[in-house]
Formats: sequence, C-alpha cells, structure tokens
Amino acid sequence: MFARRTDQERQWSKIIIFVTDIYGIAIPNSKLLADHIAKANYPVIVPDLFAGDPVPVSVSEGSPVFNMTEWRLRHPIDAIDAIVASTIAYVQSELGGKRIGAVGYCLGGKHVPRFMASKGIDVGFIAHPSNLTTDEILAIGGPISLATAQFDGSLTQSLRRAAVDTLESMNATFQASLYSGANHGFGVRANVSVPQEKYAKAAAYAQAVQWFDAWL
Repeated sequence: MFARRTDQERQWSKIIIFVTDIYGIAIPNSKLLADHIAKANYPVIVPDLFAGDPVPVSVSEGSPVFNMTEWRLRHPIDAIDAIVASTIAYVQSELGGKRIGAVGYCLGGKHVPRFMASKGIDVGFIAHPSNLTTDEILAIGGPISLATAQFDGSLTQSLRRAAVDTLESMNATFQASLYSGANHGFGVRANVSVPQEKYAKAAAYAQAVQWFDAWL
C-alpha cells in the first residue's frame, strides 16, 4: 500500500482509495494518476490488491503468453474484497477518515460498487469496469460516476446501457459518460498519441475530481 496526499491537513477527513486494475501498483501510470488526484487536495491510498503478484506490466490484456485464468484463481474476488475492506478499516481507524471516496479502474471498477452498500465507501467513480454485475449495481448506496469507452469488450454497448437503466430504475445519484474513440483501459493506460484517447483520459480524470468535489 502507498499513500499520496497534499499538505492540507483539513482534507484528511475526506480520503480517496484508489482501487487499481490488474497491473496493480507496479504500473507507473497508476502512481501518476494517484498523484494527480492528490493534487486536487484529496489524500489518496493505493492498496496492493495482489500481494506483490500483479499481472506483469509487459503483458497486454488477453495476451496468450500469460495464463490469466490461473492468475485469477490466485486472486479471487473474496481475497481482493478482504484487502479493500482492510484498507477502509485503516483509513477509518488510523487516518481518521470520516468520508471515503474510491476510484476503480477495470477490475477495480467491479470492487468499488461492492463497498458502496453500507460497507464504507460513500462516493464512487469507476472507469471501464470489468465483470460488473446487475446485483452489484443494485447494491450501490451512494453517488456513483461511470466513465465508459466506446470500444470495450468488458463493458459492451448492451451492458453499458443495462447499467444506466438499472441506475435510473433505482433513482440513484449517478453520472455516466461515454468517450468516443476510447478503448478499455483508457482511464489509466490511454495511448496519448491518439487525440481521442488523450482527451478521454484527461476528461475522465476531471470527471472523477468534479464528482468528488460535488458529493464527497
């Protein structure tokens, strides 16, 4: 786990947990993004979800040279949930966090909603979530913002529309933004040499900060 914060002590009552993608805290992009969120005057805690065993940064998603099934068996949902839960407990007991926000990218976008059902996370932002279920959406109990990609095999057009329909049916406080030309992973790992992807990454960051400014 590592923490990013500013020197503004007044902000310690509001803390953001950064729930990473499958590349964990090893990927520089995640650390840089955590720093940018901290510059918006939110202390940021980034837990090591995989106990030092993230997917190697050199491996692209869906690569045939890496056994993703075996890796997921080593890091089941319950094990990741336990780490998120212990991080929330640390923020509350050791840091005095009174309001907790969370950002979740890809895999992290599944776990943030799981803790918005009176389990410690008050406000959430998720980008291109993977394997998010309707039951997990239905359990969300606070303001949630979604940043989604036009081209995303993990959150297809039909799944994206179903997620929004579910949030509407709940009368939830939510925001859903769709970024054209963006691919799965754009929130952290955009190809910034492509103008649409560069814009989507920057806009998703602004979306997250504005959401926390409004609701956290």
